Amino acid sequence: MTFAFALIRALHFASLMTLFGACAFGWIARTRLRCDIVLPRAFLPACGGIALATALVSVGFVAGEMTGSEGALFAPAPVSQVLFHSLYGHIALERIVLLAAFLVIVWSMPSGQQITGAVFGGVALALLGVTSHAAAAGVAPFENLRAMIDALHLLAAGFWIGSLAVLAFVVVRAPRETAKQISLLRLLSRWGAFAVAILVVSGTINGIAILDMQGIRWSPAYLTWLAVKLVLAGLMIALALTNRFGVVPGLARGEKEAAETLPLTLFAELGSAALILIAVGFLGLTAPMQM
Repeated sequence: MTFAFALIRALHFASLMTLFGACAFGWIARTRLRCDIVLPRAFLPACGGIALATALVSVGFVAGEMTGSEGALFAPAPVSQVLFHSLYGHIALERIVLLAAFLVIVWSMPSGQQITGAVFGGVALALLGVTSHAAAAGVAPFENLRAMIDALHLLAAGFWIGSLAVLAFVVVRAPRETAKQISLLRLLSRWGAFAVAILVVSGTINGIAILDMQGIRWSPAYLTWLAVKLVLAGLMIALALTNRFGVVPGLARGEKEAAETLPLTLFAELGSAALILIAVGFLGLTAPMQM
């Protein structure tokens, strides 16, 4: 059950981050570059639908964990208990309503997908910080501050991942539109630098909040998943730097090698992000300390 729940969590993070990040980056591209990025009409609703479905399934898994029985998964009584009598349930219910509202809005008003996805997806993503390990760690008076820092961490990660998804789509769909690719890459380099800075700083604070507790025997499984996440994050940063200082100048000079390298680095970043989210899926279900 833990393995399946971890994968559901990873899929939820991936869909929700892609929704927020793709919409936010598309909106920035429109306002800064006067460049409209036309994604498939079903792309953003699909992200919202997957996020909604996995949010609902996650509540069922939590209900099963509360009862300690796999046979109780998705049973009405435990699910109701989770939704209406726990902080996790209250936050989950708010996020489910937000995602359902997003789907209704985008299907009724397709022209407003970007701003709607950025707002609704961003709020739904940020709310995950309220029930995170970081928010629960440390002393109670700073719980809200830790939740806000973790929300910033999630939003920065979502912006990066969603932006990469948009760029990968543009590169695959229009491989010869070099000028557009360069403009979007430079835009991501500027805004992505802020996102990565926020990601690193907030992640460091989260790590200190979770791990800096005296007299605790830390779980080897938790530390292993955390190490995997950090290594993969370092790889993503290295790939981003390769694009910024190697591929983009090469594209500007018209080098064929740079044009051939760009899809590889983008999909390598997205692959690393997918593995990070799988690690995050397991991290959220792994107790930081040994019992």
